[in-house]
Parts: sequence; C-alpha cells; structure tokens
Amino acid sequence: MNSIAIIEAVNTTSLPFHGQHIITAMAAGVAYVAMRPIVENLGMSWSTQVRKLMGTKQKFNCVHMNMVAMDSKLRDVLCIPLKKLNGWLFSINPAKVRDDIRDRLVRYQEECFTALHDYWTKGAAIRKPETTVDDRTPLRGIVNRIMGKYGMTYQAVYKLVHKEFGVKHIDELSSKQTAEAVEYLAGKVIEGEFLGKGEKGLSSFQFTDEDLCRLAWLWDIGNRMQDFAKELTPAMYSMKSAHAGKFHDFGKEFRWTFEQARVAIEKATLHIPYQPERDDNWSRVLPRLRKEIH
Repeated sequence: MNSIAIIEAVNTTSLPFHGQHIITAMAAGVAYVAMRPIVENLGMSWSTQVRKLMGTKQKFNCVHMNMVAMDSKLRDVLCIPLKKLNGWLFSINPAKVRDDIRDRLVRYQEECFTALHDYWTKGAAIRKPETTVDDRTPLRGIVNRIMGKYGMTYQAVYKLVHKEFGVKHIDELSSKQTAEAVEYLAGKVIEGEFLGKGEKGLSSFQFTDEDLCRLAWLWDIGNRMQDFAKELTPAMYSMKSAHAGKFHDFGKEFRWTFEQARVAIEKATLHIPYQPERDDNWSRVLPRLRKEIH
C-alpha cells in the first residue's frame, strides 16, 4: 500500500450518491471518494475489495488520503477519484452484495450498458427517470396535503425526501423508494414533526390502514346522522316529543367535536392516495373526509 500516493484532503464532505451518502474530499482540484464506507454499505468484504483495488491501482488511480472518516477521527483512507466510482460499481458482481441492494445494483449496471451503447451509437446518453409521473402520484398527494395542512412550502417538504434518500430530484427514486418516501412523510405526520410549537405530538400508537378506514367511515356515519338529527329537530319540537332536546343537541351542539375528529382522522390518513377510479371503501370516504377533494 505504501507504493501509492499519500495526499492531504481538503473540503471533506458527504454527498448523496445512488441512495447512500458517501464521503468525498477535494485534493489538487480532484474530487476523491472514500471507498470503505461504500464497500461496507454494499455488504461486501472490505479486505477483498482492498486487494482488488490495489491490484488495479493504476486503473482506478487509488490514493491514500488523510481525511476525517465516518467515526469523525482523522484517518488514512483509501480513495479513488469520484469520476472513477461509476466504473468501479459497474465491475461489481451483484452476487457479492447485500440482498436488499442487489436489485438496485443490477438495474444500475443495466443502465450503464444502455448508456454506453447510446453514447457510442447515438452520440449521447440521456438518463431516464427511475419512475414515471403516475408512479409518483401518491408521493405528490401526501406532499400537497402536508403543504395544505401545515403551511409548509413545496421545496421544504421535498428537501426532507431528498435528504433522507440521497437524491437531488424525486424522479431519481425507484418505485420501492417512492413508496418508502410516502411512508416516511406519513411517519413524520404521526410523530407530530409538522405540528406548530404550541401543539402536542400525537400518540406513538399506530392504527393499521384497515383500522383508519373504519374510523373514517365511523366519522362519516356519525356526521350524516348529525345532519339527519338537525333536519328532524323542528319536526320533533312540533310534535312536542320528549326527545326534541336530544335531537337538537346532537344536531347542533357537537359540530365542533365532529370537525376535530375529521381533522384528526384526515391527518392520520395523509399517506392514503385518493384513487377515484377504484370503487372501494377509501375512494368513497376520502372525498368527504378531505374537503378539498372534488
């Protein structure tokens, strides 16, 4: 290892790259990346990859760099130029990486094949989004609802997603990550992270989606019964019914309580997408629960 250059790092930072954060540093105008965190995040043997990198050190321009490592201590770290990282990933055997990363790596390598083909045959390679606009509809839905309910900006909500998943734009999210992003934002709603300073967070207990659907329908039925009681109140009084007062109370006095229940259930169901083309319980109750849906 002593046969390769040892250089001092400057401007050490962490950058998002294909769903994970990597440690980079500038030296002599070149951006370098620390390899050990990447190798270990992929679930591969570091000792094996060190031998591989050192065996092809001229190809990957390996250097030893003094930089602040993941444990915040100054260490001698094996690095390669950032521009070489894509080529190294392209050379990885998918069978050697963690199960939860394998599919992503295979898709990435297939994209590399296509990019090289397009570059040499068409003169340019254009990166296609990981997901379509339709794929991202549920994510846009929960972002819009968070913006409407908590007064946050579009940029502020998406910044949370970008940071969590290490991307610069939501079209870089895979289908799986898009679904995870919806759950991530819904979790923040449940934990009360979007609430104002004067409000209390919500309970850590979480209902299942089926439970929430039943609660939504319970609110809807109660709300309709309240309207019905209000309509019947004049008739009950004209009949001099002993129950007229109860009808009056139920039809008028509990409006605030029902509205607060609606708001609470609506917050807990922000992650549920409204899909009017589906004739199911959610598609029927959400338009009434979410007043903004027409």
